[in-house]
Amino acid sequence: MPDDTLASARRVADALAGKGHVAHAARLHAVLAEAGDGLLAALRETCQTILTAIEAIDPVSATMVDELRMEVDSHLSRHHPPAAS
Repeated sequence: MPDDTLASARRVADALAGKGHVAHAARLHAVLAEAGDGLLAALRETCQTILTAIEAIDPVSATMVDELRMEVDSHLSRHHPPAAS
């Protein structure tokens, strides 16, 4: 992975931490530490976190969120299988 891409991803994680999302930032930093396919895993995890937040804010959207969740998994899991929950 190019250094500038990795640096950008780390800045995103730092920004998350700066906005009080410390746990999410820590998870993103942990994935980035692995590098390589780690960016795909970080992107997948970030998308899943956002979808969970949407579902919490608007429970009526659960069906749509489930469909999006499956799409995220199918696109970002080809190269890096989802982590066990």
